[in-house]
Amino acid sequence: MDFFTIMDDLTLYGVDIAVISGVTCTIVQILKRTVLKNCNKKVLTFLPFVIGTVLYAVFAAVAHLDIGYLLTDLPYVCERGFTIGSLSTVLYVLYEQFIREREQTPVTEGVISVLMEGYLQADDAAAAAKRIAGALASDLNGNGVEATADIIAEYVGESVGAGEISALAKLIVDTLKSLSGQNAQ
Repeated sequence: MDFFTIMDDLTLYGVDIAVISGVTCTIVQILKRTVLKNCNKKVLTFLPFVIGTVLYAVFAAVAHLDIGYLLTDLPYVCERGFTIGSLSTVLYVLYEQFIREREQTPVTEGVISVLMEGYLQADDAAAAAKRIAGALASDLNGNGVEATADIIAEYVGESVGAGEISALAKLIVDTLKSLSGQNAQ
């Protein structure tokens, strides 16, 4: 068997699409967690299709040893790229739904994080929520509001006034008291 026969067999059975889809899915996830971390989610939706098309174009040029193939069969290359993007998206959804085990966020941290979302980015809100939950775990009555306000102030900096920070800290502590069955003061 020569190189062209092997490539034709792989293409005939769709092995090329499956392999390139796996590679596309991996590349997209790496980009989403590094370079494109703060990118708009709507833009990220199209990323598997773009990367899949580019990877298939490279594959087709190598498999046919002719870059002109891309121009003569552009619709076919685009169709294969779209197929790769679709399969890559399905692979990602299957991974997220059935394989990946996510950390379960404690209810307390989830509530704090939601209350802080208007003031902080999601990652910062989660980190602050974890610290606040730890600080409040044993002391909801003592200086919990002060400790919470101090932690919030560290994360928001000078962009939020002291009055707002104090009100947010009191809201967080009172909400957690209410959830734990204690009366808010």
